Amino acid sequence: MVRRDDELSVLMKRLSHRGRAYVRSGQLRPTSGGASGTVAAVAAEVHTLLRQLYRKDWQQFASDAAGPVDVQQVEEALDGIDAENAVSLMGCFASQCLVWSDTTFMDRAEAEAVAGQVVELLGAEAQWWSNWDDSSWTGVSGCTFDGLVAGTDGHRFAVLIQVGED
Repeated sequence: MVRRDDELSVLMKRLSHRGRAYVRSGQLRPTSGGASGTVAAVAAEVHTLLRQLYRKDWQQFASDAAGPVDVQQVEEALDGIDAENAVSLMGCFASQCLVWSDTTFMDRAEAEAVAGQVVELLGAEAQWWSNWDDSSWTGVSGCTFDGLVAGTDGHRFAVLIQVGED
């Protein structure tokens, strides 16, 4: 399992971009049993990333001085998606700026290929969530724009979030 955790971390780091696309991965610690415990644990990991990065990078630029939403609001913002959408959204958030669409961080095809490896590594039974759907999103970062994808196989998790201010 440690080797696969290392592989997951390396893949996720390939999708990050300083100041815009951030990642977190590791062992999932469920907060309670069942499916609701899994979602709550993933939301807690997303919130941990949001709080760390708000203090480190975003605080001076955030449109909401209160910062990221609380962990319960993160959980409420997570909508289930399938693996195909997880790859597409991770590829989008890792490669293209949400604020200025002509600004790219990495090649979209490369980002989607790496995201596909992440999805494959977590396996066919993994669950995936995002704060985006076809036409809208639920903000969680305290910044004007954010997009996140999170997934877990029940033991390991992966989170990618892009933030932006205009």
